Amino acid sequence: MKIRILAFLIAVVLPLQAADLSQLIADTAKYESGQSVEPLRKFEELLRDSARKPALRAELEAAMIKLLAPTSTFEARRFACQQLAVIGTDASLPALAELLKNEETAGIACLALGSRRSAKLAETLRNALPAARGRARLQLISTLGNQQDKQSVKTFAEFAHGSDVALANTAILALGKIGGSEAHAAIAALRTENKPAIAFAVAEATLRVAEQTGSVALYEEMLASRQPANIRRGAFSALLRLDKDGGEKRIVETLHGRDALLEPIAIAAVGTLKSRGASEKFAKEMASLIPQQQAWMIEALATRGDAAARAAIRNAVGSSNAIVRLAAIAALGRLNDSASASLLCAALAKAQDADERQEITNALGQITGSATDKAILAELKRASGDGRRELIGLAGRRGNRAAVPVLFDETASDDAATAKAAFQALAKVAGADDLSLLLSKLTSLKTDTLRDAAENAAMRVLAKINEPARRTAALEAAMAKTSDCEARCSLLRLMPACGCPKALAAVTGALKDSEARIRETAMRTLADWPDLAVWDTLTGICRQQENETFRALALRGLVRLATSGNAKPDAALIGRYRQLLDIARNDNERKLVLGALAGVAHPDALPLVYPLLEVPGVRAEAVQAVNRIAAAIKTTHPEAQREAAQRLKTSGKKK
Repeated sequence: MKIRILAFLIAVVLPLQAADLSQLIADTAKYESGQSVEPLRKFEELLRDSARKPALRAELEAAMIKLLAPTSTFEARRFACQQLAVIGTDASLPALAELLKNEETAGIACLALGSRRSAKLAETLRNALPAARGRARLQLISTLGNQQDKQSVKTFAEFAHGSDVALANTAILALGKIGGSEAHAAIAALRTENKPAIAFAVAEATLRVAEQTGSVALYEEMLASRQPANIRRGAFSALLRLDKDGGEKRIVETLHGRDALLEPIAIAAVGTLKSRGASEKFAKEMASLIPQQQAWMIEALATRGDAAARAAIRNAVGSSNAIVRLAAIAALGRLNDSASASLLCAALAKAQDADERQEITNALGQITGSATDKAILAELKRASGDGRRELIGLAGRRGNRAAVPVLFDETASDDAATAKAAFQALAKVAGADDLSLLLSKLTSLKTDTLRDAAENAAMRVLAKINEPARRTAALEAAMAKTSDCEARCSLLRLMPACGCPKALAAVTGALKDSEARIRETAMRTLADWPDLAVWDTLTGICRQQENETFRALALRGLVRLATSGNAKPDAALIGRYRQLLDIARNDNERKLVLGALAGVAHPDALPLVYPLLEVPGVRAEAVQAVNRIAAAIKTTHPEAQREAAQRLKTSGKKK
């Protein structure tokens, strides 16, 4: 027992002492919009903690009641009312009753009172009503309606017959919420008066009466053409639910009656009909509908999803109207209707519109299974033009391995766009066993139009092979079979994907090739090499190479590799930057290195930069690098940061 008491004190009393509830109330009472919300936040935390602590909740309710005092700001009182809407009890009614007397605060009081029900609460609202005026009176009436306070019915009925239109409409809507025989009789009497000023409120209230009583007669009355659109829609939807046949007969009558307002609701309801023959019946109705309505009907049939519905949707794919076709295509995709795969493939091959082709490919992409893959492949062999290219792309996206032989054939197409699409698809579906043939296709290209797509496909397939040696062997074998300069350049560009010393050696060796184009490709490939394995090769080129273009490429490659290690600086990285500064021959090259070195958050990077503070041509870049490095290590290495600041003060002063 003592443990439980101690736990209670820790969970409830101590938080309140720490928060200093009295001071918290005082701080919150002064809150104005735009000020710190910290006091409000603290109260909200306490309120969340009070969910299972009745004593704490009672104390917090008392605090909220204090915040309702006239000395509190409006924002503070509104905050208190928001909280009382959650935790309030009848204990807060006297304070809220005071707020109900003022038009400015009546609304926030009703907010606090509207979320719960009690006899005393309703009495408080009724007592405030006689003296209330304007907006406050309307808010009180609406809140009493939400309370379903039957003792207010007589008063509200009187208001409903008065000359104040706003008051009458609010009272009528409240009567509809309250319900019961007396309220229903009052609303029935109002219907006979046919007053335009209150017609909408009377219709809304009548609809509520119909909901409460399940009166088909009232719903039928509300369905009359003179009623507002939302009332008629609500009544129609309710009648569909009440009809013994689920509304099937009413839906047919509505479609034949050409009621534009109700037709969308009627068609949508087809999807939920229980009748087994509903799909077949309403599929026949489609012929008499306008295109947009046919599209809605397709949606409804797709919801049903039975055999008759699917057959009707497939049939709609051949419609002469684009709206209908697109709706049917999309529906078949959502239904994952494998039986429609051949139909959609044929439609794709014939489609003249880019949007329609996209819709068909999306649908085919959603339909799973080998039957769809076979249908795509079969149609691909027959199709031409844009449709053929779409099918090629689709085969790739679906990963259809059976399409690989056909795709290889398509890479030789006279149509460049088709051949490109085939290479792009092979990038996705070709496997390790297809690499040799893919490289053969690449090296046999007669023009450069397809080279990028072919190289990308080969790169993607190389990435699917786990063994680096196997990747390199495949490229070397292809290299040995061709003497074509551009083909050899393509193979060199693929070497970085191998990731082994032998591939690097092959590219390095190509720097001595007799063909200038091959030498340049080899150099650019080395400069773009993905890892540090090329570091010594590139530094050697920078130190020995007389070709300024090659030297510039090598230096940029080295800077790129060094920059890639900036996120985790260590002694090795500092050593690499020291090498780069040693290699740099002029100010432009030093600027390039400094730009990368500035991103190294390590104290050992600073000594590399200090000497350059005295070099006029790069002083600005050196100062920027010191500032960036010092700022990055300020917390972890304050001494180095202070030394850097001192260096900047004294630099540039030497004669």
